Amino acid sequence: MIRLSELKAEFSKLNLLSKHERMLELCGLLTSYLSESKITPIIVGGLSVEIYTRNHYTTQDIDLISDGRAQIDSLLTEELGFKREGRVWYHEKLELSLEIPGNFLEGNLEKVIQIELDSGREVSVIGIEDLIIHRLESAIVSQSAHPEWTEDYEWAERMFFIHKEDDQIMDIEYLMRKAKETKTDQLINEWLKK
Repeated sequence: MIRLSELKAEFSKLNLLSKHERMLELCGLLTSYLSESKITPIIVGGLSVEIYTRNHYTTQDIDLISDGRAQIDSLLTEELGFKREGRVWYHEKLELSLEIPGNFLEGNLEKVIQIELDSGREVSVIGIEDLIIHRLESAIVSQSAHPEWTEDYEWAERMFFIHKEDDQIMDIEYLMRKAKETKTDQLINEWLKK
């Protein structure tokens, strides 16, 4: 947990970091500050893909699933200088864009991982299994005849192969169970043949 004064002091140093580090540290600051209110933002979307692909994928914004939208809005706009348009907040100087698409994680909270940042703060990230499933579902929706032609498919496959041997990160049994439920199992079965 950090106080508002410490949050603002640390926030003012974010411009010294790379874009990727700025995004992660902003999430870490928000997580630490909001912990007193028992609010835990979870990184989803492109930034989670960037994390799991070890920066091979690049995103320009932060997507968080979180309760406390009004509290986050107040913090970002009144204290940290973000401008809000709809459900997106943007900080021009730091080139940071943040969106809270909802407060319900479409995935298993038990699979959410904690990552410790260089600063010592932690962030929560959607489980890789649910992220892979989401990307495959998106690939099927956008290109039902050939989902393998889509970027979403490509990144799902990359994440799978990067982490398939790491049972600390990916639970293959859970992934396959969810894949059957979402009818994406045929795609993953093809990967298992490789």
